Amino acid sequence: MSDDLKHRAAAIQGALSREQCYVLMMRPNPDSPPMPCAPEEMRIVHHEYLLDLERRGILFAAGPFVDENGARVGAGMIVIRSKSRAEAEAIGNAEPYTKAGQRLMDFIPWQRNEGTVSLNLRFADGVLEVDQRTYRLIKVEN
Repeated sequence: MSDDLKHRAAAIQGALSREQCYVLMMRPNPDSPPMPCAPEEMRIVHHEYLLDLERRGILFAAGPFVDENGARVGAGMIVIRSKSRAEAEAIGNAEPYTKAGQRLMDFIPWQRNEGTVSLNLRFADGVLEVDQRTYRLIKVEN
């Protein structure tokens, strides 16, 4: 490799804004114990857990694996910001389905280097656009 290519490659690596994350790959547990509560209640507890992670700035992304026809494929994945595997495991193992033994979770370290998120806030219209989704803002009285 030429010195020029080495220099250019090093410059690219040095310029990347790395964010340490973990991909938590969830899959059904074939030996799961009985569900500790009604499925609807478990779904609510799971959703509230993810909302808490999101509000604390830990959750990067989460969702089920669903094909273009709406059919589920496995369980899903959660991507969290975490400086260490131990921290990621503590967060992942506290996820309600995993904690109840309904799902198994694999922890895969991942560094986000590239990508984009487009934000557009239109104050006059009370609208927030994130990528290709639009949200109407509501005023909350203090």
